[in-house]
Amino acid sequence: MSPVPGADLHLLDPLPLQVSRPLVLLRLGYRSAAQVPEKTARRLDEVLGMAEPLLRPRAIWATFEVDRPDPDRVVLGGALRSASRSLNERLEGCGVAALFAATIGAALEDKVRELHESGDLSRALLADAYGSSAAIALGMAVEEVVSREFKTIGLGAGKRYAPGYGDFELASQEALLRLVSAERIGIVLTEDSLMIPAKSISGVIGGRPIS
Repeated sequence: MSPVPGADLHLLDPLPLQVSRPLVLLRLGYRSAAQVPEKTARRLDEVLGMAEPLLRPRAIWATFEVDRPDPDRVVLGGALRSASRSLNERLEGCGVAALFAATIGAALEDKVRELHESGDLSRALLADAYGSSAAIALGMAVEEVVSREFKTIGLGAGKRYAPGYGDFELASQEALLRLVSAERIGIVLTEDSLMIPAKSISGVIGGRPIS
């Protein structure tokens, strides 16, 4: 199985990314700015100014046919084979699916480690929360890109679904990353199927005809 016609790899480098302050606050457990202590707010402003330039958001994706050799299995790109019931449900009615990988890079992760090692735990916590928020924003940005592309061919995009979610086997990560050549944006996989850099994401976005 090969990519559907015209579905070569799409490299987004850089991928425009907006990480909102409310998203970071929510990651820290604050539902509104009014809940944030003044000292924490000032420190967060400082950390955001330091962390934002360290981001290098990149993504790579391609569209593949959805094949179902039997009712209990989904095959994407001839290489990602899954018996995940939840993935099968997500791809119900989809003839194609976009596979993607994305990362904010390693620089912020390195800075968080440096802050930890220097004993600056509060700034390390804030910087890590910013990085996690950036990874969330990364997923939303990829969804937007894929949704726009799908609309041009009469398809509606579903929500992204990733290895490790529900019963979608984490071991499927290897095939997914290989199909989209994730090494081109600096993502590698550990023996435990975890991505490096840590603030990296991957997933499957189904495309079904717009009725």
